Amino acid sequence: MGYLLYTFVLATLALAPAVALHWIALSKWRQGWNKTSQCLLAKKQHLLKGRQVSLCLKHLEVMPHLVAASRDTTNVCLAAFTDRRWNCSSIKSAPNLTPDLVKGTREQAYVYALASASAAHTIARACSDGSLDSCGCGGAPHEPPHGDFKWGGCGHNVRHGLKFARNFADAPWRQKSVRKRVEATVNRHNNQAGRRAVRSSLQTDCKCHGVSGSCNIKTCWRALPRLRDIGERLKRKYSIATEVVQTHIGSRKKLMPANGKLSMYQKNDLIFVAKSPDYCLRDDRVGSAGTHGRLCNVTSQGTDSCDSMCCGRGYRTFTMEKLDRCQCKYYWCCYVKCKTCRTWVNAHECN
Repeated sequence: MGYLLYTFVLATLALAPAVALHWIALSKWRQGWNKTSQCLLAKKQHLLKGRQVSLCLKHLEVMPHLVAASRDTTNVCLAAFTDRRWNCSSIKSAPNLTPDLVKGTREQAYVYALASASAAHTIARACSDGSLDSCGCGGAPHEPPHGDFKWGGCGHNVRHGLKFARNFADAPWRQKSVRKRVEATVNRHNNQAGRRAVRSSLQTDCKCHGVSGSCNIKTCWRALPRLRDIGERLKRKYSIATEVVQTHIGSRKKLMPANGKLSMYQKNDLIFVAKSPDYCLRDDRVGSAGTHGRLCNVTSQGTDSCDSMCCGRGYRTFTMEKLDRCQCKYYWCCYVKCKTCRTWVNAHECN
């Protein structure tokens, strides 16, 4: 019964028109964003969907930040998965995403979560640095400070960032035409998981005040880390993502773990409905670019090892030139000057 239900879910996803993560393709937007006509152009180019267009028209000043968020999403994803068979190169095909990012895989879960997190992260920081007129600094925490400091400064406005990111990233999945689909529920969940990763990443930053840096007075505020740190947090969630199927509980439909266990996944966990390809060989039908020509680490035992990366096909060893900064010298005041050193190293490439 469970297998039949799982097969039905996959068939439903395969037949349903995909409402893909089109806005990630804003990373390729090369013009400014200061006219409402550009929102309509983005719609025509399938970069914005549904209510995202009206949000663009109403909040035009936010759009350059969303373009930056889309670029950050791409860069962070590519950097996070350089040591895996799936290296996130699929994301560069947006808005015409490859099958592995529209069929409900764990890779899709990660990309959706990271994109939603990036939107919240970028807008929260833009509020605090004065780039947006519609918001300002984040409010001071309600709890009293624990330590010899006082709350002050201009914290990142995470509350506003999360709210806008939810409205924008979830917009395509709240339309009546997709509201009842499994894919809509899964994608909204992963969007939320990404935003929860942002909220739980808040840290306390401080600045000292006093004579000669004595730090007699210390002011602290709540701030976000780099998006790359949040991306690594989500990567850990990716590794333990939960496969789910839709099942009936009484008269209600609910997503449950596919392994039949009653223990539920949490709101900050990633979920998926389709098994991923192994990404060993190129197969455009499933969105696999393959690992032929990928560099591997012959001394590693991890996911970047030649055994894992090359899928047992072997590898070739060659010599390549490596350029590094070296013999750096600090000049008063205030710059560092380095030379470029060239060395030759052995590299290994998958067959």
